[in-house]
Amino acid sequence: MATYVKGASQASLALQVLMGLAFIWWWMFWFLQPIETARNWIRKADEHISQKFLGTRGSTWLLQVFPFMVIAFLSYFAIALKRKIKPAVRNDSADQKPKLNIWSQPVILKSPLGMLTLADIIFLFVNIFLIAFYFIKMSVDRSNRIDNTKQKKGAHSRGQQKMESIGVYLGKAALIPFALLWIPVSRGSPFLRVTGVPFERAVKYHTWLGLMCVWILIAHGIVFFAYFPLIHHTSELWMWQHKGIAFFPGIIALGAGVLMLVTAFERVRRNHFNLFFLTHHLYFVFLLFFLFHCVSQMVYVVTPILLFFLDRFIRMVQSQKSVDILSTKVLPSGAIELKFAKPDNLEYNALSFMYVLVPGISKYEWHPFSVASSPLDETNQICIYIKPLGSYTKDIHDALIDTKHHKEAGKLKCPFGFKLNLEGPYGDESNFYLKYNSLVLVAGGIGVTPFLAILRDILHRHKLRQDHLPTSIQLVFCVRNEKDVCLLDTIKPSEILADYQDHVDIKVHVYVTSRVEISKDEEMNYSEAVVPYQHYSYTHMNEAPKQYIGPPLEVVRQMSILAGTGDDKWVAATFFATMLGYIVIFGIINVTGTYAKLTNYNRAMLYCIVLLLSVVGCGGAVLMIWAHTQKRKSSKTHTQELANSFPPSPVKEHKPSGGDIELRASQHTSWEGQVTLGQRPSWKVLFGDMAKQYEGKNVGVLVSGASKMQADVAAECKHHSNLNNSNVAFHYHSVSFEL
Repeated sequence: MATYVKGASQASLALQVLMGLAFIWWWMFWFLQPIETARNWIRKADEHISQKFLGTRGSTWLLQVFPFMVIAFLSYFAIALKRKIKPAVRNDSADQKPKLNIWSQPVILKSPLGMLTLADIIFLFVNIFLIAFYFIKMSVDRSNRIDNTKQKKGAHSRGQQKMESIGVYLGKAALIPFALLWIPVSRGSPFLRVTGVPFERAVKYHTWLGLMCVWILIAHGIVFFAYFPLIHHTSELWMWQHKGIAFFPGIIALGAGVLMLVTAFERVRRNHFNLFFLTHHLYFVFLLFFLFHCVSQMVYVVTPILLFFLDRFIRMVQSQKSVDILSTKVLPSGAIELKFAKPDNLEYNALSFMYVLVPGISKYEWHPFSVASSPLDETNQICIYIKPLGSYTKDIHDALIDTKHHKEAGKLKCPFGFKLNLEGPYGDESNFYLKYNSLVLVAGGIGVTPFLAILRDILHRHKLRQDHLPTSIQLVFCVRNEKDVCLLDTIKPSEILADYQDHVDIKVHVYVTSRVEISKDEEMNYSEAVVPYQHYSYTHMNEAPKQYIGPPLEVVRQMSILAGTGDDKWVAATFFATMLGYIVIFGIINVTGTYAKLTNYNRAMLYCIVLLLSVVGCGGAVLMIWAHTQKRKSSKTHTQELANSFPPSPVKEHKPSGGDIELRASQHTSWEGQVTLGQRPSWKVLFGDMAKQYEGKNVGVLVSGASKMQADVAAECKHHSNLNNSNVAFHYHSVSFEL
């Protein structure tokens, strides 16, 4: 076994090295192209590459298209290897001396771009350097050639020629971020899965790349808006040229890009999410008119775009299936618990999240929600919690509790028909939190949800007697309202592992920041500000949560397994079929000579058809086979497994079936810790105490909450880990699923 694991680990490392080299190969193309010697080498390479099948730019295919294909294809093998060796490999970081991972720890806590790690800084530097180097070197060399070339009679002035070249190279430089920005928003992207880039950071990278791309294109547009009047050809701006570059489509594409840029600013995105969401769908308009504008440049960006649309297609297929809600519960805090059925062979992790659409509330609003259940729960259910904060989540809550139009013999009916559309699961697949002996989980409000999954997961692993698990966990939970504490009561640790205190020391520190009335037992001795968690009760502690049981289990529709993070073999086969289809179809078009005879408009339309046939035709064919195979393999015991996973009601024994039922509140939880009333946590004091408690250890600090909370906790982690006499390392990890 040890030999197998070692061999698999070495194979995984070798694959990652190959993928790194392939990306450097792609990167070096843009770095070397401005250098004359390299350009000459590329021209010579074109002479030796069959141009009939690949088109007139065989070298560009080799240097730009294939590297991404190689990386994506190898990624699926690396992901499969990681899944096999993950349960068997011991992570010794918990036993090592305190040492921080310099790549993932916050370096700059406050900046216009938010909190930055060393990896973030390097990402920004590499991309900005590459864009700037390409543009400056190409522009300067072109300017020198213009100065050293004798002016032809009737030609534009040297200044005008230089202005034109600046505009051209700005457009070319924008292709660098344009090619990369599709990768972070491909939710099932093999690149993100193999590198372990968190969702929050991936969205951040997409935002940065999008900003770079659009601002460069704005400069590109400004140059040409000044250039054409200067040469007295203003009318060309509004023409759709049949050969070469078509200028008018470029203006439309730029307009779509500017609209996406304006609505993507944080203030607009937070306050007017629907506007941001809808406007961002202009990416299709942007891409389409980019094709009409300069279809010849598509070769530089085609692979990431194909991967993006393949991911979108898989998501569309998965989300078309309507999923029944097994049960819905409205907690006293107003938080909504939703449970739905999953296929028994669909894998997810404790830090997974799902994209959810409730058609009865909105036909188009998808929102990410973190999973609160554990894959080790031994049920075919996934649980999520929704807090009514925004208009969308408030509508869901109001629909559940509004009984005006949903009364039947005094019972409540779920108004949106117990139906969901789902995408996912997505998220971190490494279970990195297991590598620490000691964990500090910091949550604000509904941000505690992913930590509920982590706590369940760790308790189950201790029950299974797995080795090298966290043995000390501190949960710091900050809430505004006293009722919000009830989220912790959704887990009964002693029901998962009766003697859990003998295996793992879990302490909860709850901070209720609003003023509350204190209810206390006269026999107990504690101050008014701090209450033992075991004896804490709020005004409506015994308020019954409203629970609804869904349709009979015999007819329950579970979520689809056709996910971008599903069976690696099938996902890889879908990708391979799509890429092979694109190469073959485009190659046939080149060989027949059809492409060379077409106008710009027809070339762009043909390109769209090729992309559609590749993704929907070739990739879709594999998806159909996958779906048919899974249907044949579907477990006959699925209904019974679901039935067994429902706990008996505290009121009376019942079998899940159609209808509605209201449960009384459960007994007090067995968590140990304290509740601090009317105060916010002092992070300085908390981490000062924990630095003494965890001296000589590596401590994982996971934070899920508001940006200010994350910044405050990151500052304390950095402070205590950087002290000269410090003998503790707080490893900061942000756990967030916000767009």
